Amino acid sequence: MLSLLSSFSIADTESKTTNSSIAAISQSPIILKNYVLLNRDSTNYTEVRHIVLKGTNEQIGKALGGIAQEDYNAKPGRFVDPVYARARLIYMQNNYPAFYERMKGVAEAYNVSLNSTDLDLSILPYDAGSLGCSVVYFPPSVTYNGHSMVCRNMDFVTVPLDAVLGKNASNQTGMFARVYVLELYPDEGYSSLVIGGHDLLGTFFQGINSQGLAIEMLADDNANAVMMPVSGARSSGISDILAARMILDTCKNIEEAKITFLNNRIYFPLHGFHFLIYDRYGNSTIAEFFAMDDSVHFTDAFNSIQVMTNHPVAMYPTVDSFPEQDANTSYYSTFLRYETLTNITTNHKGKFTLQDMRVSEK
Repeated sequence: MLSLLSSFSIADTESKTTNSSIAAISQSPIILKNYVLLNRDSTNYTEVRHIVLKGTNEQIGKALGGIAQEDYNAKPGRFVDPVYARARLIYMQNNYPAFYERMKGVAEAYNVSLNSTDLDLSILPYDAGSLGCSVVYFPPSVTYNGHSMVCRNMDFVTVPLDAVLGKNASNQTGMFARVYVLELYPDEGYSSLVIGGHDLLGTFFQGINSQGLAIEMLADDNANAVMMPVSGARSSGISDILAARMILDTCKNIEEAKITFLNNRIYFPLHGFHFLIYDRYGNSTIAEFFAMDDSVHFTDAFNSIQVMTNHPVAMYPTVDSFPEQDANTSYYSTFLRYETLTNITTNHKGKFTLQDMRVSEK
């Protein structure tokens, strides 16, 4: 079982890319940093890479496409019919132009035509899998340094996704064995820093932008959203995690983030997710999607601690509303973890230090 702890203060492709062209991308002046901070070895399960890119969105997309091939052997999925690829492209042009520009760069890196390929260039998947975790948001009024802060952990199995699905995966890398810290400084849109894995282009689980707006993604075990494939879905729109990337690229506050969620066609690959969005002023909201009536629910808070685990807060707003737990309830139960974190934060005396936050998440 893998446990990651972090904190923030505000398919076969048709690519014809050659080794020399990948090398040229990796030496691009757009790439300010691309190196491994922590190597995988007998004591460290997870490799951590630090990437810093600065340039136009198209240049950033090309650089990410090159790194994805060279360092992760990432292979975009293929749409079952070109009409789905065309619809996705038009959607991005109209609703997320900055990301459309990054897709243009990815197409160049993979040496394909964006307008004619049936590859899904909105995601560059590697070591793909689902996840589960806990997170606590601390507003400035309760922290030792007067900043909005968040602390989260992620307990996760250390096997490949195929193994979880009951398939042969003897030669595959385990999930979240290769994570990264990615900084983007585009010439258009907000700069951002994210921690992620499994896709350099859009997939992350914790991020913050230059406006002090941050977002956390956690699995929702109740699967209230309609599931679709990771790539090549038979639908237009934007994936849930890419919508989170859109928020960092384009939104400066929680109100704008809500509008982004409400005004986009969002689908959920593999697993349901919910989101904790927060800012430097003490505002936070939990955003949750319900397939039963195609609704989006926001649980707002101001100047108060927000706890989120892996059940929908809109459906179970208080500990009193939880299903009955018994003595055999697993330590990993989403309801037990929520109750434990609520008790810890409620009974804490004085301001929270970084050490206090990390202890509460262990």
